[in-house]
Amino acid sequence: MADLNAIAAFVAVADAGTFSSGAAAIGIPKGSISRKISILEESLGVRLFHRTTRKVTLTDIGRSFYERCKRGVDELSAATQLIDESTATPSGILRVAAPAAFADGVFSDVIAMYLARYPKTRVELMLSDEFLDLIEERIDLAFRFGELQDSSLIARKLSTTHRILCASPKLLEALGEPKSLDDLVEYPSIVHGSTLSQSSWRLVDKKGREHIARHKPRLAAQSISMAASAATLGIGVALLPGKAVETALETGELQHILPNYATPTQAFTPSTPAANTSPSTSAASWTY
Repeated sequence: MADLNAIAAFVAVADAGTFSSGAAAIGIPKGSISRKISILEESLGVRLFHRTTRKVTLTDIGRSFYERCKRGVDELSAATQLIDESTATPSGILRVAAPAAFADGVFSDVIAMYLARYPKTRVELMLSDEFLDLIEERIDLAFRFGELQDSSLIARKLSTTHRILCASPKLLEALGEPKSLDDLVEYPSIVHGSTLSQSSWRLVDKKGREHIARHKPRLAAQSISMAASAATLGIGVALLPGKAVETALETGELQHILPNYATPTQAFTPSTPAANTSPSTSAASWTY
């Protein structure tokens, strides 16, 4: 197959009528364009141009070859221009996946700001705590709770956080406040997940020492917002992201218990798949 760069050089010279003008049109030295066309002619086994000291003209076979090549080169140029325009001004559909807890608050404001800033874009927002496959689901941007495992994602750390133990004043009034992690086994608990099989939490104290806290799951909720709501209703003790329960702690709907223990600090990290080349979107994952 002929070199596409040589074909582009051939078309440029045919359009311009001289090697020097053709070279200037595509930004390469005259000597380079002449060599490219000579190699192209040699590989094809035909002469494409009649050459004189002042100009070049197409041979009959060169004319036929030019008419086919010209359409291809123009299509490639149009495709390149389309990419350049898309990069300069984001457009198209941005598919976003985020935890259900993001349905309210500042996240909605961010989406509104994005749409206002880029009027040629549209957003498909999927709110779920399920870890969706970014590539399989064609997701451009994902925010997640959990650690980012080794993958092809390109990540950028924004902040860190951890999960804390909390319970409603109603539950604590009925059962008393736990004095140690060992006391948690006497309390009903709420787990973030799809099953009740999770009966222990891995926590660290302020010195970084690891502890295992046993508990008795009474409710399993895949949604962090649902788990938080259930905790405020007194269904059980919950281990929830501190940022997700800030408001409930401030209003007194939830109380921070056993404050000397929490999950190990994790990174808040948006990430992009290395294979994603969309000019207007980028895939990401948020660990919390």
